[in-house]
Amino acid sequence: MRNTKTPFKIYNPFFVLTLFFALFYPQKYHANPIIQLKSEMFGEAIWNQVLVLEDPNHSLLPEDVISGKKDLEFKVLGSPNLGFSQSIFWVRMEVANPTNRLLRWNLLFDFPLIDEIQIFGDPLPKDAKRILGDSIAFAERNIDYRNPVFPLESAANSKYVYYLKIQSESTIPLTLSLWTEREFNEKLSKEQMIFGVFYGILFVMIAYNFFIYIFTYEKSYLLYLFFISSIFFFHLVNNGFAFQYFWPNWVFWANYSLPFFICLSCITGVIFTNNYLSLKKHLPKISKLIWVWVGILVLFSCITFFLSYRIAMVTSILLTVPTALLLVYSGTNTYIANVRTARYYLISWAFFLLGVLLYSLKSLGFLSDNNITRWTIQIGTALQTILLSLGLADRINFLTRSLRENLRDLSNAKIKIEESEKRFREIFQGSDEVILMMNEDFQIINANRSLSKHLGYRLDDLKNKKITEILYTGRDQKSDYNVMFVNDKLTDLKMTGSAINFKTELSQKYVKEPKEMVCRIQYIDFEETREVLMTLSPEYEDTIIQLIESEKIEISMNNYLRNAELVSQKITAQLSKYLTTIEQTEIRSSVREIIINAVEHGNLNISFDEKSNALLEGNYLEFLQKRQEDPRYRQKKVKIEYSFSHEFVAYRITDEGKGFDHKKHMEKSIDAMNEAHIQHGRGILMTKSVFDRIEYNEKGNQVSLIKFLNRD
Repeated sequence: MRNTKTPFKIYNPFFVLTLFFALFYPQKYHANPIIQLKSEMFGEAIWNQVLVLEDPNHSLLPEDVISGKKDLEFKVLGSPNLGFSQSIFWVRMEVANPTNRLLRWNLLFDFPLIDEIQIFGDPLPKDAKRILGDSIAFAERNIDYRNPVFPLESAANSKYVYYLKIQSESTIPLTLSLWTEREFNEKLSKEQMIFGVFYGILFVMIAYNFFIYIFTYEKSYLLYLFFISSIFFFHLVNNGFAFQYFWPNWVFWANYSLPFFICLSCITGVIFTNNYLSLKKHLPKISKLIWVWVGILVLFSCITFFLSYRIAMVTSILLTVPTALLLVYSGTNTYIANVRTARYYLISWAFFLLGVLLYSLKSLGFLSDNNITRWTIQIGTALQTILLSLGLADRINFLTRSLRENLRDLSNAKIKIEESEKRFREIFQGSDEVILMMNEDFQIINANRSLSKHLGYRLDDLKNKKITEILYTGRDQKSDYNVMFVNDKLTDLKMTGSAINFKTELSQKYVKEPKEMVCRIQYIDFEETREVLMTLSPEYEDTIIQLIESEKIEISMNNYLRNAELVSQKITAQLSKYLTTIEQTEIRSSVREIIINAVEHGNLNISFDEKSNALLEGNYLEFLQKRQEDPRYRQKKVKIEYSFSHEFVAYRITDEGKGFDHKKHMEKSIDAMNEAHIQHGRGILMTKSVFDRIEYNEKGNQVSLIKFLNRD
C-alpha cells in the first residue's frame, strides 16, 4: 500500500530550531542532575550526580560562580578521583527535597587530608562553619569528627543549589556522601567501635613488645616496637585522628606528619626486617643494600619539611614501592633458604598486601563497597602486626630452645673439662717428682705435694719467692757458686727458649743439709701468658736405674683407682735412663689413664653418661663405691704385663669388661675434640701420641703399648 503521508522536509522550522539549540547550547538543553533527598540516607555517594569546574589559574571569583554565570562550563565527572592538582575545583550540586517535611542531613567529605573545602549557598544552619579542612585549626569544625562535615537542612518540597570550592596539595578524591542525622550518628558509633578494635590491637602489640623487651632486652622486640609505633601513628594521621586528638592546632605538622611517618615506617620496617630475617647472615649483600636505603630514607625524612607538601607526599609514596619490593624479596629468598622466621614474615605481608589490593579494587569500583572492603587495609595491618608478633615470639622460642640445648652441651662439656682438669690435678699432685710452676720472673706460683715430701716445704712457704731463694747456700764458697750457676741456667732459658737440664743443690726446710736434685726448666706458653715449668727429681733414682738392664713384671690389680697411680709409677720408674723427664711423665700419665679406663669403663662397666650424671649430681664417689662393692664387678681384676729392655718398653693391660669400639676412638683427633669441647677418650688419644705402637684386641678389652728407646 502506498504511503500517502507528507514526507518530513529538512527545512522544517521546528527541526532547525531544535538542531540550533542542540549544537550551541548543549548544557542548557540537557537538564542538570538533581540529587533527590530521602528521609533515610546511609552515606549515598553523589560524585556522579554533581558537576565540576576546574580553575587551574585561580582566576574565578566566588561571586561569578555562585551567581550562575559559569554553570554552562561545569561538567559531569567520569571518575571520582581528581588526583594531585594545583587547580581549584568548583562543585555544583543541586538537591531537591520531594518529601512533605523538613529534612536535616549532613554533607560528608569522606577524606581527612583535604586542605580546604568551602561551601556556598543557602540555607545553612546558624553558626555553621563554611570553611573546613586540615589547613584550619580543628576547633573550627562543625562537628567533632575526623572528616569535614556540613550540616544542612532542606524544607519540604524545595530545591537548592550549593557550590563547593575545593583546594588541596594532596590528592583530591571527590568522596561526597549524604547522611541523615540518625544514620550519621549510627555511622560514628560503628566507626568508633571498628577503629577502637583496630587501634586497640596495635596498642596491645606495642605494649606487649615493650614489656617483652624490658624483661629480655632482646633487640628484635625493640626494633619491632619502633616499627609498630610508626605504623600506629601513620594510621592515626592518615585517618585524621592525629589531627583530631593529638595536634588539633598544629596545622603545619598536621600536614607534613603524613609523609614523615610514611618514611619512618619504611625505615623501621627495613631495619626490623634486616634483624628479624638475619639478613647479615643469610643475604649479606641485601643487608648492606638495606643500610644504604635506610640512609636515603633518613635523608629524605629530614628534608621533607623544607619541600612543598605535594612533592613531599608524592616522593614519600614513591619511596614505598622499592621499600616493599626490597622487603618482599628478602622474605622470599630467606624462605627459599629454609629460614624458619621467613614463613611468618611472608604470610604477614601477604595479608597486608591483600588488604591493600582489595581496598584498591573497591576504590576503582571492581568490588562493592561494604563493611569488609571498606576496612581491608585496617584488617590487613592488624593481621600483619599480630602474625609478626607471633613470628617474633616463635623466633625467640626457637633461639631459646637452641640456647638451652647449647647450655646443656656446654654444661656437659664443662663436666668433661672439669673431669679432665681433675685428672690433670691428680696427675700433677700425684707425681713423685717435684713440679714447680713459675712466672717469667721465676717466682713460684704453684707446686705439687712432692715439694713437701722431698724438701719439707709447703706451697705457702714458697709462693711468690724466686727459685734461687730455695737453693742451698752454705758457708763455703762452693755453695755461693751454686746460686750463680742456676742464675746462668735461667739466663740461658731466657735467651734460647729451649729446655735446660742441670743438677743443683736445694735447701730443705727441716734438714740443714743440701739435697742434690736433677732439674729441668722449660717455657709453657698459654694464650695470654707464659710460665716456666720446673721438675725436680731425686738424684738417687738415676743411680738405681743404672743397674737395671731389663725387667718383666705381671701385676693383677683390683678396682681401686688409687692403685693406678702406684702401679704406673712402679712400671715407669726405669725410663729415666733413656727418656727425658717430660717423656717419662707422658708415658706414666698415659699408662695411668689406660688403667683407670680399664677399671671404670671395663671392670665396673660405667658408661660415660652415667659418670657425667653422677659428677653433675655430686655423688660420683658414692656411685663408684657401689660399683666396687657390686657382686657383679667386685671380683674382676685388671691384669698389667710389663716388659722393659734397653731397646723398648712394652705394656699389656687387660680388663674383664665387655670391651668397646676402639676403632671409633682411634680415628678421632685431639684438635677436633678440643673444638667440640669433648673430653671423653682423651686418655686413648694422649696414649696414641706418646707410644710408637698401640694395638687392641678384637673385643676391645686388651691394649698393648710399645715405646722404642734409644731410637736415633
